Amino acid sequence: MPAKVDLKRSAWASALVLCAALSHPVLPSDQAAGAHEVPCPDRPGAGADDCRVGQKAGRFVPDQVAPGPAPHGAEQGLAAGGGGTGFAPSRIESARPPLPPLAPVGPSRRDRADEERERQAPLNPEAARLPNQDREEPVRDADHQAVRLHSGLDWDYCGPRPGAPGLEPSVPLDAGRDLPIDITADRVDYDRNAELIQLQGDIEILQDDRRLEAGRASFDRRSGQVKAAGPIYLESPGIRLTGESAEYNLETRRGTLDEAGYRLFDNANLRGEAERAWVRSDRLSRYRDISYTTCPPGRSDWSLKARELELDQAKGMGTARHARIRILDIPVLYSPYLHFPIDGRRRSGLLIPTFGSSDETGTDITLPYYWNIAPNMDATFMPRYMSSRGLMLGVQFRHLARFQTLEVNTEVLPDDHKAPEEGARGALRVTQNGRLGSGWSSYLDYATVSDDRYLEDFGNRLDVTSVRNLSQRADLNYAGDGWRLLGRLQEFQTVDTSIAPANRPYGQLPHIEFELDPQRWKGPIEYSFQGQYDYFDHSAAVHGNRLVAIPSVHMPLRRGFGYLIPRARLFYTGYDLVDQTEGLPDQPSHLIPSLDIDSKLIFERDTDWLGTSALQTLEPRLYYVLTPYEDQSDTPRFDTTALDFSFASLFRPNRFTGYDRIGDANRLTLGLTSRTIANRTGQELFRMSVGQVYYFDHRRVQLSGDAVDTDLSSSVAGEFSARLTPEWTGVFSAQWNPNQTEQPWEKRVLQLRYAPKDDRLINLAYRFNLGDQPAEQYEDTDISFQMPLGSRVRVVGRWLYSMLNDETVEAFAGVEVGRCCWRLRLLGQHLKRSADADGSTSVMLQLELAGLGSFGNQIDKLLERGIYGYHSD
Repeated sequence: MPAKVDLKRSAWASALVLCAALSHPVLPSDQAAGAHEVPCPDRPGAGADDCRVGQKAGRFVPDQVAPGPAPHGAEQGLAAGGGGTGFAPSRIESARPPLPPLAPVGPSRRDRADEERERQAPLNPEAARLPNQDREEPVRDADHQAVRLHSGLDWDYCGPRPGAPGLEPSVPLDAGRDLPIDITADRVDYDRNAELIQLQGDIEILQDDRRLEAGRASFDRRSGQVKAAGPIYLESPGIRLTGESAEYNLETRRGTLDEAGYRLFDNANLRGEAERAWVRSDRLSRYRDISYTTCPPGRSDWSLKARELELDQAKGMGTARHARIRILDIPVLYSPYLHFPIDGRRRSGLLIPTFGSSDETGTDITLPYYWNIAPNMDATFMPRYMSSRGLMLGVQFRHLARFQTLEVNTEVLPDDHKAPEEGARGALRVTQNGRLGSGWSSYLDYATVSDDRYLEDFGNRLDVTSVRNLSQRADLNYAGDGWRLLGRLQEFQTVDTSIAPANRPYGQLPHIEFELDPQRWKGPIEYSFQGQYDYFDHSAAVHGNRLVAIPSVHMPLRRGFGYLIPRARLFYTGYDLVDQTEGLPDQPSHLIPSLDIDSKLIFERDTDWLGTSALQTLEPRLYYVLTPYEDQSDTPRFDTTALDFSFASLFRPNRFTGYDRIGDANRLTLGLTSRTIANRTGQELFRMSVGQVYYFDHRRVQLSGDAVDTDLSSSVAGEFSARLTPEWTGVFSAQWNPNQTEQPWEKRVLQLRYAPKDDRLINLAYRFNLGDQPAEQYEDTDISFQMPLGSRVRVVGRWLYSMLNDETVEAFAGVEVGRCCWRLRLLGQHLKRSADADGSTSVMLQLELAGLGSFGNQIDKLLERGIYGYHSD
């Protein structure tokens, strides 16, 4: 019959057990006998039930009870801390409830002298043998130990948990003292004089959130030291260890294991083996002659072999000495010292270097250093060596506060070996978003480079090298109750040398904008207001002040089946100009009224879309605008261009952007939209929109010149999108001009996307724009893809080809090989940086080892920008 050992009973119980042990010797587990009653010599009047002990050795579980005063002469009980509690056998349940979740505990301080002695001590499995036990050790079942190490834990990610916070101590450092100890075993012997408990068979020792399992063990109650042999299993917060033999102190939480296997979990998935392991605290462990990997059990695609390894969970860092990185058991890199993260926290230190080669820079190597200044502040120093150009120094600084986020990026090349005439070259960008108080906010985006060719020479992405103007903008906003005020300073640095100085954009020094939200006036009538003041600055063109005021009144009538919204506006613009063209007024002004009516009806019916129950809508829309003609040729064009024609622009009151030109209009827009929406999911399965403008008068207001637009109708604009199958989606937009006979198609865009699964992706696109100016014309094809070849290989690529110029603008192709814990990318890229420059070719290589970092170029970032829908997971 199982018996239960209680290390926290009163001294009376200790005397009873002593009686029972002297009267009935402990028998082997296969010699069962009935219970016998024995007297209780030191407890007068005690009944038989108070002194009954089973002769069959059972499982013993020490429980803590409230301490009480011991009677005179009572022996000291078996307590983990040596307190005055006792030892009383009782029955336990065969099925134990699961342990509560493990909680992190703070590390205790290390004894450096003890640590050095243990490090120098030779491995001696015999030291863990128990007294009076057979010297023959059981054979270790390696498979069983490996299963035990990972049992009940998922491996759904490799290395640090994505987005996992750092581990922090959650209990005091001395929380392990005076905690109850729960011990179960098949056999228990107790030496009262030495206060030594001998345990054998299916041993389990629990203390708070720590668990120790062994085949044989001895427990010294005075020191808290446990010596264990047989298959060892030790679990502490966030870490599991197995071994052949162990010594572990339940009070100091320090110990050693021989022939150890280890597994970290919670905020990281990593594992390995070691010849010997030292447990320094609940958050610190050390290992000798180790293997380390973040690959799932059963696979070691890459591993780290090292003479010594330290895993500090409190700091989230691992430190290896004499480390060799191996891929498929082939050594590829040696480092005498390697410091790497084991969770997702920020920490100071060297980052993985990037390297590559290109025609512009030659051999290109960057060795970044990360400085974790404070929890809300950091900096990254990025020295970049380019064999063709020299050493560039880059810095990124970030600051996060309650009232703002700030980021500063700068880089400087003191001497460009390839272009020494340029002198020192560099770039700076500052971005900021702030909340400065109730209603106040700020925004800053300031970018500048030392010369016009800087981005072409040092950029490696199309979205960088194609930039023509760098914005230098600062905003200050205030949002009131139903109104908004904006102050802005903005200038531009033009880096496209083909743009003449007179055609470069104006600066706004300042721009002040006031907007009043629609306010209810009488019944359904609402009014609103927009106002702007600008000083437009320019060094090579007319410049000066402009004031804009736009009061409006509208009467919205909305129902479930549609709406009708008539609106009246009054456009006022006034100028005070400097360097005005001779013969034109310096202070022109215009007051132009405008009326528009917007209406829509919505019809619905049930339908079927490729076997899916759906709702189909039919939405006709009418939009009428009446604006009288006003001659505005005497005013400059500070921020006004022709509005890009599309289906959405058909329903806007002005055909120009900005307020330097208010287009005259007497026109009616007819639009029709039909949607098919899945009843069950609400997903839009199909949408078709088409519209055209009909003019009742000529358009005399133009951006420049005296030409008059006499067409009776506009181009037809259409948009179509459909989910053809669960895998295929398509979008088509077009602009067709019935007034043109030679080239009626002005714009065409066709996009098809195939995405059956997360790892399969094909994007096909064709884009055509006739344009009004040569710089606006293009005809491109764009193909990008991400496809698997088996379970471990993916091919990726993109080809952006200009049919108009008969040349490749950007092309790259590569292969990805890897699994959860590693990934290798090899990519070749051809990039044309400008229209009059030859394309450059480069080869990039990137190796990702989960838990160690990324080596080589940042290919994954380039793929995310170049392939729509690509992700590296």
